[in-house]
Amino acid sequence: MDGVTYEDYEKRLEENINDLHERLRTQHYRANPLRRVYIEKEDGKQRPLSIPCLEDKLAQKATVELMEAIYEADFLDCSYGFRPGRSAHDALRQLWQIICRKPVSYVLEVDICAYFDSIVRQQLMEFIERRIKDGGLLRLIGKWLQVGVIDEGRLLITKTGTGQGQPISPLLANVYLHYVLDEWFEQEVKPRLRGAAYLVRYADDLTLCFQYRSDAEKVQEVLRKRFDKYGLTLHPDKTRLLAFGRFAEQDAARRGKPKPDTFDFLGFTHVCARSRTGKFTVHVRTMKKRLKRGLKAVADWCQKHRHDRVSDQQRTLNQKLRGHYQYYGLPTNYERLKQFYRKVKRIWKTWLNRRGSPHPLTWSKFDRILIRFPLILPNIPHPWSTQASVS
Repeated sequence: MDGVTYEDYEKRLEENINDLHERLRTQHYRANPLRRVYIEKEDGKQRPLSIPCLEDKLAQKATVELMEAIYEADFLDCSYGFRPGRSAHDALRQLWQIICRKPVSYVLEVDICAYFDSIVRQQLMEFIERRIKDGGLLRLIGKWLQVGVIDEGRLLITKTGTGQGQPISPLLANVYLHYVLDEWFEQEVKPRLRGAAYLVRYADDLTLCFQYRSDAEKVQEVLRKRFDKYGLTLHPDKTRLLAFGRFAEQDAARRGKPKPDTFDFLGFTHVCARSRTGKFTVHVRTMKKRLKRGLKAVADWCQKHRHDRVSDQQRTLNQKLRGHYQYYGLPTNYERLKQFYRKVKRIWKTWLNRRGSPHPLTWSKFDRILIRFPLILPNIPHPWSTQASVS
């Protein structure tokens, strides 16, 4: 919002940093309004992001480093999102181990409506004040929470939310759910249940696993009331309880269904399956929406850059393929990776064929191009064997 770029700031970097530090120390620092941008979601809707100016980013990143040292001692093992040394793959592996190795028969798939925009700031600050007593730091966090957003030239002041897009927002969101959900589930809910129960959470994406249906139904009901108390709402359609686990096949047969239900978590559809030895296991596959979104992005890029040099196109497409494999390259997902690879290949041929040449690009000609400019084949960089044990 202030028009300052990284290049401009770097020209007098030491002087600028010292000036920022002095303003923070003497409490003359002022947070700038956020810049509103929108990105498209899988359902076609737009997700609002709030982008701070460069100096606010620097101050927030420094604050995050300080607060992480405090909260990493408090956060529970069930939480994986936006934490040092933890990743989405760690959360997926832990969920896989829980379902395959623990007495799990039911899964509660949970979706929170507009989580980052729904956080009640006063309650968030009350949570933060339990661990942080420094008045200067609390005032800083308050400034970043209350600063307005510039959207199409208008200054908008909101009363809830953390402004997704700010470096400090993921940590604040984790703090909120740590108290609203994680501690509450571990200390108050689990001791009152008849059987085993587990929580795996990555930021606001979470899945609950249960041994007994009665426990799952009880938690589903009380979870709505708990979230209402803190301004959060469960999505009525995307939050659902399903039979999932080693007995799900028998349950589906009793209900006259050909196969057990599936659920989605962190971009993967989880499916009840059997190993080669006949033992129960869980297979994961790239969600169809994610696959479609990835292919659309490739097609849009190929259309825009079809007149670039073939070598440059190959380099970028391989970067996209490598990134896709790096995230979705989990065991049992190889077929979906191959599907993505084949469709990327077909998309590339389609747009190379539209470069304006009078001669059509046949598959035999395209195969010769691939020999000279090959695309990276699918691979699995994340085997389940590397995961940590379930506590």
